[in-house]
Amino acid sequence: MSKPDLSPVPIWRCKDKECKAWMREELATSPSPECPLCKGGMVKSIKHLPKLVNKKSRKKS
Repeated sequence: MSKPDLSPVPIWRCKDKECKAWMREELATSPSPECPLCKGGMVKSIKHLPKLVNKKSRKKS
């Protein structure tokens, strides 16, 4: 199995160094979300991730 192509993706990550929570910016529910695990603040960052595939928009041939 080959490794997926990674690209820089904007994310929100928890400010707390002990908390490992993060989410893709495009999937955040608000412009400045709170951490879903510890309810703390989050900051914008970048993470290298595989591209998301929207299965609903695919057309069957």
